[in-house]
This record gives sequence, structure tokens and C-alpha cells, in this order.
Amino acid sequence: MKLEEIITKNLILSLEEVKGDRELLQQIQTQLNFLNLYPSGRWIDGQYGSRTEAALIQFCNLTYLNTMQTGQFGATFAEKLLETHPALFSLEKAKDREAIFSDFHRQQANYNAYKLAFLDQGIENSPYEKEINNYPAYLKDKPDGQEVISLGAKATSFNPPKTVYFQPYPQRGELPEIDNRALEFLHPDITEACLCIGSFSGGELRSRWLGRNALNNVQFWSTTKFIALLNLICQFNTKFPYYDIDETAIARNANSTAYSFYNLASETISYNSKISSSNAIAHLFKRFETYKGLENWVKGLTGNYRLTFSGRYGERSFIESPQLIHRQTKKVLLTAAPITELGENLLSAYDLTRLISMLGWHYHIPHLSRLPGAQWYSLESLIRAMGKDTARYLEVALDKLGLQTAIKSPVIISKMGFGRSQYRNVTEIAYVALMQIVDRHLNSQQKPSTLRTLAMSLRGAKSLNNPDREATELDARMAAEVTEILRRVVTEELV
Repeated sequence: MKLEEIITKNLILSLEEVKGDRELLQQIQTQLNFLNLYPSGRWIDGQYGSRTEAALIQFCNLTYLNTMQTGQFGATFAEKLLETHPALFSLEKAKDREAIFSDFHRQQANYNAYKLAFLDQGIENSPYEKEINNYPAYLKDKPDGQEVISLGAKATSFNPPKTVYFQPYPQRGELPEIDNRALEFLHPDITEACLCIGSFSGGELRSRWLGRNALNNVQFWSTTKFIALLNLICQFNTKFPYYDIDETAIARNANSTAYSFYNLASETISYNSKISSSNAIAHLFKRFETYKGLENWVKGLTGNYRLTFSGRYGERSFIESPQLIHRQTKKVLLTAAPITELGENLLSAYDLTRLISMLGWHYHIPHLSRLPGAQWYSLESLIRAMGKDTARYLEVALDKLGLQTAIKSPVIISKMGFGRSQYRNVTEIAYVALMQIVDRHLNSQQKPSTLRTLAMSLRGAKSLNNPDREATELDARMAAEVTEILRRVVTEELV
């Protein structure tokens, strides 16, 4: 007998009948193995033993079935066993947050403050590297309401049950309402955080903002490097709206060695250092606007008028007076701004979340909310570059939650930051990211998949008077907290 026959004929078998049907038991063992509850190979033998019984008990407990108590195996049991995705069990196991952290911390055994397991994992061996060129197309997609749905204008969260509402995405310069209690579950090592969850309603992308000290202006280290690249794209497309930034290069002058925008942006994000250091290139991008002008531009976008953003990144600009040049015609399109007084780079988790969401959701937010002047065909270049971030926290989270095989059309763009402040005697890790996936882990019984999209910024700090311990513990903690955020989003405990 097969499980499918139990369903179509609406049969109910006793435990003794199941034990006596070798064909059925082999299929049950195969499905339990698919769910990572039962071993493979010679153990799939159609014989009922202690391993089969233990796996069945675990399966029924995790799916809230009383089959093993009643000893009756009917259509509900068969449907659950055939249709349940392994991710459901990984999501359930991931509720043990300290076990998740301990596992991530064990993976730091051969690492130190100079190279960390997750912050420095790199894109080279990522299963998502081949998807990077598809990111812009994926970000243009929105739910069709049939095969793929979204949460809508309101949804019910759990723990405790609560109806939450998604508001229109704020206009430039408008501070959204931030729920400052919604991220209380985060570990104390995460000192500042902001999460924005997107949801489509009537074809419009709406947002819900959650925070912990989300408006504190602090040092977010290298996460801020993508801001000057956004500014350059906005300047460029404001003057040349029909040009693609990929048609340009940066050089000292029209006759000197030129470097494509995309290659320099990729170097800034990936730290490959084939052209120059990330810090020197990041400073180069800041040279196309005065330091104060760039700061005021950010304020005008986010509505946070207390931030400061007039610092460098510890190195001289790769090109002191850069020019943006059209690659074919050699026409100079933009030139460097005057050098003005330097200050600090102190922004909030909200600012960074707002800016990366404006980048990733550009195609779906109202015109008065968009990056001014920027065109999607130029923003695509930065999206592809930010797919190459060395930090892979969201990727690690997808793997830990068993979601890698349950999603399609994945997008992960991000920028990490890391440093140790001698003044504060503390190691700090920062992470800003935007993720979008089509989640199919509940896609059974003709249920549609769910489009999930979110932007986040997290900053963690650890002081143990030991830089290596601080860094490795904080790297593991950041991975664990990103995993918990994603778990709650996917299970809709946090929507």
C-alpha cells in the first residue's frame, strides 16, 4: 500500500496494519528521511523498529498529530507526511536560540579578530553567487495574488496575538512610526537595530518599522560606504536621466586610466583589493559631493536631522580629484566637489535601513519616496555590487532554518562593518541588509507561496578585554540574531 492510497480511499489503518505492510513502511521511512528525522541507506528496510517509532513520534509531535497516541493512521497523517517541507522542522528546532548561538560559536574555533567565520565568509562559495545578476529582475517582481501572495495591509502576529498594520512607505524626509518594543527579543549584545518589513496591498508596497534604539546616532563603521554610491547615482541621473551608470568610468581625467563604476563599487563591498583598498575607494565616492552636502542629502532623505556624515574612512581617496567620464565619448559628466571640513560618521540603524530599502524597493515605492533622480537601470549596478558583501549572515540564517530549498527568486544585498574602538574598549559589528524571497515552505495543499521582503540594520558590541574573544562571540551572536529575526518573519510571529 502507498500513502497516496490512504488519502484517495480515505482509509484508516491501525499501527499493527502499518507494521505488517513493508511497502508502506518503506515509503514512510523514506519520507521521514526527507524530513531529516530518520537515517538513510540500509535503515530504509520496511521494518518497524525503535528508530522508526522514534521518528514517527517526533514527526507527530512537530505536526501536532495524535496519530501515535490513537494508533490510527488516516488521510490527515498521510497528507502531512507527503506534503510537509523539512523547513518546518528546522524552524521549530531553531526556537532553541542558545543552541543556535552555541552551534555558530563552535564554528569560530579556528577564527580570530582578523578573520571571522560569517563576517568574512565571502561570496565565492555561496549558492547565491550565480543569482546576483538576477537580483534586479527579482526585485521588480510583486505578488500576483494567486501563485504568490503577500501579507496585505494588515496581518496577525503571534506571541502574543496582535493585529499589525502596514503603513504607506514614508515620503522623503518623513520619519515613519517605529515600534520600539517589537525587537525586545534581541540579545543585549545587539545595541541598536531597525527592521522594516514590506508587504504589498493593492499593488502598493507598504511598510512596518520595528526598532531597538533605532534613532541612536552611533558609529556603524563600513556599513555606510554604500551611501556615497547612492548619492553619485542620484547626481548622475539627475543630470543625465537617460544614461546608465554602467556606461561610465572614474578617472583623474579623460586621458588617464579609467575604472568602471561597477568594478569600483564591487571592490568597495567585496574587499577584493584588486584595484585599491575598500576605504580608499569609498573615500573616492565621497569626493563627488562636499562632506556637508552629503550629510544634508542624507538628512533630507531620512528625516533624521541629528545625524552627522562628514567623515572619511581612514585613508586618502584612491583618486584625489576624480571625474566621472562617459566610457565611449570620453565626455566628463561629473567632477569632484571642493574639499571641506571633516567631521564624524554617526548615523542611526533607522537611517541605514531606510536607505537600503529605498534602493531595493525603488521600483515599488511612490515617486516622492524614491531616491531623487535615480533611475532603476543605474541602481541595478549597485544592487549587483552589494550582492557581493563578504558578510553572509542572511545566507547562514536561511541554511540554519532549512529554507534554502524552500525559496525561489532570492535576493540578498548587504554591507558589513567591523572595528574595535580603543576609546570605548569594545569590538563592534554592524550589518545592513535587504532580503527578498518567495517562500514556499508552506506551499502545500494548493496554498500559494508568500513573498517576503525586509530591510534591516543591526549593530552589536562586546567588551571582554580580549579582541579575539569579543570578535568571535559577536560574529556568532550576529548570525544567531539574524537567524531569529528571519525565523520570526517566516513563521509570522513577527510580521
